[in-house]
Amino acid sequence: MKLKSQSPSIVLSRFAKSALALAVLAMSFAACKDDDNPNPDGGGDGGGTEKAFIPTKDKSYTYKITDSEGSTGDMITKIVSTKDSAGMDVHTISNFIRENEEEKTFMSKAYAKGGTTTNELPYPVAIKEMVNAINDVAYISEMKVTGFPQFQYLENNGKVNSPLTFKGDPIRLLLELEIPAGDEGSVLGKLEARMTHKNGKAVAEESITTPAGEFKCTKWEYSYEVYTKFETEVTEPEITTELVNVTLWTAPGVGVVKTIEKGEESTSTTELRKIE
Repeated sequence: MKLKSQSPSIVLSRFAKSALALAVLAMSFAACKDDDNPNPDGGGDGGGTEKAFIPTKDKSYTYKITDSEGSTGDMITKIVSTKDSAGMDVHTISNFIRENEEEKTFMSKAYAKGGTTTNELPYPVAIKEMVNAINDVAYISEMKVTGFPQFQYLENNGKVNSPLTFKGDPIRLLLELEIPAGDEGSVLGKLEARMTHKNGKAVAEESITTPAGEFKCTKWEYSYEVYTKFETEVTEPEITTELVNVTLWTAPGVGVVKTIEKGEESTSTTELRKIE
């Protein structure tokens, strides 16, 4: 993307949407089902047999990311550490992404208790990278981020109508900007971006095939809404709202097999290619 050849409003809005979309990607891939280990959460609800949506320890999951605009990338997901907290194993999960000759790693946490897997998404590296990218086209004089941590809950049985829910205020970015305007100096601008999760559920149990093999999956559906508002001291506000529908497939003993995010302008697909 040649940033300087595009209008600031287009560039800044894209950065905001990309950062929020990556936060959702982190949320989706923080949860993987582990039926190989009958007690992955160190006891769960006390029965010691709870099956959780947690990546299998000592395994690495490689995914291919493609979108309708022709971009491609890869992601590697694995547990990097597990720590006991009040008798419950809390797993730290690394998600390494390589896309468009850029590399990034974001960390998330997951644990299981009472028949539910909980994924906690802290301040994502996506926001920090967005700041670095925006600095190519504007100076950020003030920044405020709210809405973290976000929590995602999945009912562990993974049957049809099992709920997939979220907890936390909408993720919100507020940026005060100074935008270069050629020989005229600069103009003041403001960018607001907000992402709101909408609860979903498991809608089917079906088999799908990827380069990693054939998997019997639970199919989940949920959505999120991205709102952006950009304005300057010399222009009227530009407001956009986009609803993104997410379809997520998980398989026992494997985890996330495939994810499709479909917005109004583009579609992104992430698919499991290899397990090591």
